[in-house]
Formats: sequence, structure tokens, C-alpha cells
Amino acid sequence: MTMAEGDRLRFRPARPADHGACAEIFLAARMWANPDIPADRFAIEDFNLSTDDLEILVAERGGLVVGFVGLDRAQRELSHLFVSPLEQGRGVGALLLAEAGRILGPGAHLLCDAQNSSVREFYRAQGWVEARESWGFVEFVRPMPAACRSLLPWAARCSPSEPARMACCHPQGLI
Repeated sequence: MTMAEGDRLRFRPARPADHGACAEIFLAARMWANPDIPADRFAIEDFNLSTDDLEILVAERGGLVVGFVGLDRAQRELSHLFVSPLEQGRGVGALLLAEAGRILGPGAHLLCDAQNSSVREFYRAQGWVEARESWGFVEFVRPMPAACRSLLPWAARCSPSEPARMACCHPQGLI
């Protein structure tokens, strides 16, 4: 294997053997992002409870899991995008978000902490749109490409002058 092949990022569904690596990334990233919270407040059980009903997609580099994202295809919801603190700033999060968005399609959505300005900026920079804010969370949605809007009869109801509505309008109404 060449250095370029070993450094390449690959996405795949999580396997049972990935549980430990994903849980470690989950805990390490949460501790890194919340240095004011004592480390003993974070537990593997948090990971288990948070991801139990999700399909997990992992990012792997050189055979090691370096990040993951949880998907709920039925709800078109992306949840728990986590990257190893050692891999942050290398594009793993952006590529995981893009892959999750590709899988879930236009209208996919996610929630983030309204107080986390750096994460909000990250999602905006990746082209996701803030749809609404409530109870301390911001909902982001993946916009529908303009080319697709003209092909879908229900999309005509969505106002292009309101980015949040345009981003999350679908046959079941506003999500």
C-alpha cells in the first residue's frame, strides 16, 4: 500500500467491531468540546443510548475509524457527527457530512446546540441552511438543488425567497 492509499479516507457502514472505536471518538470529542465538564460525567452508556436506533456510517483512514455519523433514513435525519480530535481540521467532518447528505438526500436535517457558534458556522460553510431555532437547538437542512425544484410538482409551493422553506419543503410539508 502506498502512502497515498493509506492516507485516503473511506466511508462504510459500521461493523460490530467498530463499536469501541466509535464510542472512544464520541467520548473524546465530547470531552474536547466541553473542557469545563468533568471527564467522569462522560460514559460509554451515553454513546450506546445516543446511537442505539441509528445506522452508523464510519470514516476510516489507514484501517482506523477516524469519525462517524448516525443516520435515520426513515426520518432523513443526520445525528451525532463526530470526528477524532486528532483528525479534526483535516476535512473528515466535511466529507462525512457530504456523504450523509448524499445518502439522505435533499431535505435531510440535523440539530445542533444553538450556543455552539463554531459548529453552526461549519454547517453553514458546508451549504446547510438554518431552518429554525427552538429550545436551545438549531435545525439545519440540506437544500434542494434548484434544478430538482422544477421537476417536482410539490416544490412549487416552496418560496425561493425564503431559504429555510426552500431547503426543507417536501411532500409531507415543512419538516
